[in-house]
Amino acid sequence: MRTPKPFYRRFNDTWYVQIGKKQIPLVKGENNETAAYQRYFQVMSEQPIGLMPDPLPNATVAAVCDLFLEWCTKHVVSRSRDFYDKYLQDFCAHVGRIQVSDLKPYHVTKWLDLHSGWKGSRRCAVIAVKRAFNWACSEGLLGDNPLKSLKKPPAASRERVLSAAERQAIFDNYPKKDPFRDFLVALQETGARPGEVATVTAEQVDLTAGIWELKKHKTAGKTKRSRIIILTPVMVELSRRLVAKYPEGPLFRNRRGKSWSTNTIRCRFRRIRKKLKLGGDVVSYLYRHSFCTDALENGVGVVQVAELLGHVNTNMVMKHYQHLRERREHLRQAAVMATRTRAS
Repeated sequence: MRTPKPFYRRFNDTWYVQIGKKQIPLVKGENNETAAYQRYFQVMSEQPIGLMPDPLPNATVAAVCDLFLEWCTKHVVSRSRDFYDKYLQDFCAHVGRIQVSDLKPYHVTKWLDLHSGWKGSRRCAVIAVKRAFNWACSEGLLGDNPLKSLKKPPAASRERVLSAAERQAIFDNYPKKDPFRDFLVALQETGARPGEVATVTAEQVDLTAGIWELKKHKTAGKTKRSRIIILTPVMVELSRRLVAKYPEGPLFRNRRGKSWSTNTIRCRFRRIRKKLKLGGDVVSYLYRHSFCTDALENGVGVVQVAELLGHVNTNMVMKHYQHLRERREHLRQAAVMATRTRAS
């Protein structure tokens, strides 16, 4: 059976797809081909398997990106969806009308060059764009990925950690009634990702066990398990207070009762960097790096640190040892401990 395709009727300015003897309207507007294909795939997904659509014919870049974002809405955590949306919307604003068959890595390079201020964001942008087209290929919507040869910029290694004095200075900058202090305490006490702290809800808090259990999280696809965040006594009490205050929705909120978004967190740290002259590399994620480094320096085992951070293995934690290179006294003590048995 031949797979039906969307078609446009000029007399009523509407896109249709014909299934059997029935013509199903999709969207109005000759220029709304992308939206027509979005609705088309939704309609076809409800049909018998034999009528599932073939790879996108003459698809535009915008059509592929829109379909991917629609899928993300249903299948990935909201912060990840927002991450993809940020870059793909900007990408489509520049090359969205190009047909996939004409898309080249060169188009991505030219788009990146328009954003001279992007540094680490260049890598994120490439990841987002390649992810959309890899998804389209895996779903059978595209026969081949036109960007498969596109190289991701290398990840910038953050060897910077926040000293205790720097963390205290940042904390002291905010008055006692500023709810951002609670957010900073959570970053420092848990080593959790900023996004995990920003989205945790009362439903995910188990005060008896002293944990946060996040079933939807960044690495859920890899770990196939919940993200367990262990709470210190300080965090148990903080969680208890916030659960009582916000029994529904995010626990950590600003003065207007809104959850901390990626952008608001970024703005907070941008202002504090400037005020305290901390340097441009001070961001919220450094609290996680500092948590890891402090744990290792305090003698916590690598396996235990990896578990606390929610990693599937110790590979990522081992990278944090490079933070210790500048702390020679700690390494000297470690070397003495390592050779103590032989010396005796």
